[in-house]
Amino acid sequence: MSVSVTAAPVVRARALVKTFPVRRNLVGRTVERLHAVDGVDLTAYPGQTLGIVGESGSGKSTVGRLVARLLTPDSGTVEIGGRELTDIRGRRLRQARADMQMIFQNPYSALDPTKTIGHAVAEPLLAHGRCLRREMYGRAAELLERVALDPALVTRYPSQLSGGQRQRVCIARALALEPKLLIADEPTSALDLSTRSEILNLLLRLQEDAGQAMILISHDVTTIKHLSHRVAVMYLGRVVEEGAVGDLIGEPRHPYTQALLSAVPEPDPMTPRRGTRIVLTGDPPSPIDLPSGCRFRTRCPIATPECAITDPPLVPVGAEHVVACVHRA
Repeated sequence: MSVSVTAAPVVRARALVKTFPVRRNLVGRTVERLHAVDGVDLTAYPGQTLGIVGESGSGKSTVGRLVARLLTPDSGTVEIGGRELTDIRGRRLRQARADMQMIFQNPYSALDPTKTIGHAVAEPLLAHGRCLRREMYGRAAELLERVALDPALVTRYPSQLSGGQRQRVCIARALALEPKLLIADEPTSALDLSTRSEILNLLLRLQEDAGQAMILISHDVTTIKHLSHRVAVMYLGRVVEEGAVGDLIGEPRHPYTQALLSAVPEPDPMTPRRGTRIVLTGDPPSPIDLPSGCRFRTRCPIATPECAITDPPLVPVGAEHVVACVHRA
């Protein structure tokens, strides 16, 4: 997939930092913090999907919530369509959220079980004054057709739908306001393989039709490869490598990216594995007590004493391909 980046970016995040207090002393002062996101930069353009991949606990979902302003960053900035979102509150933030919508991981918990599907899909339109209550079910039916669902489902409840249908309902709701940015946080992890393929192809088709920017968050490298134009690899709250999907998948430069890609199973078990399986030893360090220097050094197969001293920044290693490793720069 090829996308021009000559247009202005839809979303631009700079130096995002987010920590969470985990322990306080007797007077209520925070003495320990969990470092969820630490200095993350992201940019996505119209019609482009930026994939964010990494292990559980790497900070992927927190980044998505920071961009959607469901969480407030400790520091850093987020711009949607050139509009700064970091410091806005109240009505201005509510208006800005019409430009960005989120598809959550669990479609059942994302829907109110006491409300009909028609109400769930049209609720954003009602909240932003874009339709009248008497028009609600008609507009919802149109949106359900857009995601290949029977319009008659507007009178059903979430418990009466399958997992794949519920996720399509969540996608229809996210599209209701015609946002500039979709943030999909593990949108297929709760689905079986056949339904997962349908949802991924639906997201791809919808993006081609509307030209929206998308941030796709997943631990599944195959999903990221299928949908993304660019990929950012996260480890312990930081981006360690970023580049076009073909460059990064075809020639990964960071040892952590290489290990992730080597763990992807072959579709045909009779086909010989391409490349060597890289097995990382040890557990990831605690995000509360981070190691000095490179955060990956405690598990890295090529770590040297220099890695304990130098905290590597992202540096170019090719056209629009950056990596944070002292041995790969």
